[in-house]
Amino acid sequence: MADLSGPPVRVDKLGRPFVLRSFLPADRPGLEAMYREFEPKRCAQGLPPLGDAERTRWLDSVLVAGDHIVVVVGVTVRGHGMLIPFQPRAAELANFLHQSIRDRGIGTALNRALLDKGHERGITRVWLSVEPSNRRAIRSYEKVGFRRLPAGTWAPEVEMEVQLGGSD
Repeated sequence: MADLSGPPVRVDKLGRPFVLRSFLPADRPGLEAMYREFEPKRCAQGLPPLGDAERTRWLDSVLVAGDHIVVVVGVTVRGHGMLIPFQPRAAELANFLHQSIRDRGIGTALNRALLDKGHERGITRVWLSVEPSNRRAIRSYEKVGFRRLPAGTWAPEVEMEVQLGGSD
């Protein structure tokens, strides 16, 4: 009998399978490899860091808190999303997709999964910042409910937020 306890296999816009699931410690080498190959380098507010030592320190610091979801294609980690609490009922969302899986709807699915996880955790506000030139990411965030926050004329980043239904 088949084991149906694992995460469901999803299909992207091209009909190719992928899985979204919670990060496991055994995923760390695959996550590091994904970030090592990540292009363009330092595209999101200087992240991921360029050097191996800097990336290791960054991952050490972000993986200790919040919720982390990986995108797995075949057996390879190809994406990472995180929801990091910064206030009692608020969290910051960030995600990184390997260039080989972009423009296939996977980022939007990852964003939805992160928001679902936030709702389960009682998070009511999710915030993020994104480079204004990253129009694909902005569209993906808007598809799952994020709205731009008012910004000054010369703001270097677009700030966005979504309000999630509270859990009583």
